Amino acid sequence: MEIINIENIDMSKYGKIAKGSVYKIHVRIDDIEERAKELIKTISDKSWISGLDIIEQISYEARAEKTITKLVTEIFEKVDNVVTEEFGEYLVSESARDSLCDNFKHIKLPLAEIWKEKKTGNPGFDFHTESESKLLSFGEAKYSSSSNPHTDAINQIVGFIAKNKDKMELTDLKHFCSKEAVGNAIKGHKAYVAAFSVNGQQYDRIFDTALNSKGFEELLGFPELYIIGVEV
Repeated sequence: MEIINIENIDMSKYGKIAKGSVYKIHVRIDDIEERAKELIKTISDKSWISGLDIIEQISYEARAEKTITKLVTEIFEKVDNVVTEEFGEYLVSESARDSLCDNFKHIKLPLAEIWKEKKTGNPGFDFHTESESKLLSFGEAKYSSSSNPHTDAINQIVGFIAKNKDKMELTDLKHFCSKEAVGNAIKGHKAYVAAFSVNGQQYDRIFDTALNSKGFEELLGFPELYIIGVEV
């Protein structure tokens, strides 16, 4: 995984005012098969469970075991430099998380699918981190083999906020992050991450379209926003 570009965006050039910081990150994946092996190690790591109380350990172990086995055996171990739709979303999600941790000193929280109880419909955000400024970040990842689904990722975030999906997740996230981050989230101080696959080479235009979108404008009142494009 290679970081091509990181930029702190001045939203005034789009005629908009951001109350917090806005960042864009361009990531490139050079070796898909090797990246899949790295993701297997990350997803299979259940050390986050050991720090919980005994009841939480039993509960999250039960939730995580089958999901991890399924992800590893049915998706990640079958990757051979061809990105399927299903693998692509995990690739975008995990690459976005890694870029935040490696370049912005975020703390990686367990992949949402591993600790969530299965419910009907879309259960909520795909991934989470805790930022250096003690903010919980809520991430949504979208993959397409032919387009740049930034609008889908951004609009999904806006929709989840309207449905209070981020608030619903706090009962679980409190086990994995700092008390300060939970306290900030309760006050409405949160970060959001829109991650998407990048197709084509007009990178500036692709990011500009995302940053100038109506959906993204609705998020500009939050203290930290990240747009992450993953080139496969």
